[in-house]
Amino acid sequence: MPDLQRSWADGPFGILSTPEKPSDDNPHAAIYIATEMTLSHNVLIRGLNSIYRQGPFLPPPSSPSFLATDITYFLFFTQAWVKIVHHHHGAEETVFFPELEKFTGDGDAMKGNKEEHERFHAGLEKLDEYVRNVKAEDWRWERQKEIMDEFCGVLYGHLKGEVETLLALEKYDSVGLRGIWKKTEDKAKGDIKLPGMFDTILPMVLGCADKTYEGGRHAFPPFPFFVPYLIDWWFAGYHRGAWRFCPCDMYGRPRELLFGE
Repeated sequence: MPDLQRSWADGPFGILSTPEKPSDDNPHAAIYIATEMTLSHNVLIRGLNSIYRQGPFLPPPSSPSFLATDITYFLFFTQAWVKIVHHHHGAEETVFFPELEKFTGDGDAMKGNKEEHERFHAGLEKLDEYVRNVKAEDWRWERQKEIMDEFCGVLYGHLKGEVETLLALEKYDSVGLRGIWKKTEDKAKGDIKLPGMFDTILPMVLGCADKTYEGGRHAFPPFPFFVPYLIDWWFAGYHRGAWRFCPCDMYGRPRELLFGE
C-alpha cells in the first residue's frame, strides 16, 4: 500500500495478491497466466475503488462548492471504467475461453466464468446508461452507488475466483497454455485500432496500474517505455479532467485521490 495520507484506491474492494513468487524463474503457464490475470484484474479493482472512494465527496448540485465540470469528468471516468471492463472480458470471451475449452477438451471448463459475466453484464449496461445520460445538475452519487451496489459484489467475486480457476489448469501442458495466452495477448494488441483505445482505454489502464505494487517487481502493463509518455503528452489530453480521478499518474506512480476522506 502506498504511504499516502489520504484515502487511496485499496478499498472497499481488496487488491489481489499474485500467485507467482519472486523466486519462480520459470513458473508453470497456469501460474504465469493467473499472475497476469491478477495484474489485469487489479487495474479494474483500483478503478472501481476510485469511483467508490471519491463519489461521496463530490459536492452535489445543492452545495455552494458544486462544479458541473467535476461531475462531468467523474461521469466520463466511470464510463471509461465500464469500457475497460468490457474490453477485458471481450478478449476472454472471444479468444481465451474458447481456446481453453478446446485445449482441455472440456466444453464446460470456463462455464462458471461465462455465467458470471452474464450476471453482472446487465448491471454494467445500466451503470453505463446512467452516467452517459444524466446531466451534471441531476447527478446523485446515491443513485450511481445504488446501481453499482447491485452488481459490483458479483463482479469482484468473479475477479477473485477466476484466478483460482486458472491456477487449477496446472495439470495441463504448460507450453500449450502459453500458446493460448499468446493468442489472447495478440487479440488485445489487435484491438489497438478500436475507437477510444488511445484517448480513453489506455489512459484509464495506465492511471490504474500501480508500479509500486508488490515491490514494483511486475512489468505491467507490458508496454514499450515510450507509451506512457505518448499517452500522457498527447492522447490523455482529450479527457485530461477525467484522469484526475485516477489513483496513479500515467507512469504508474500512486497519488492521493482528488476527492477523499
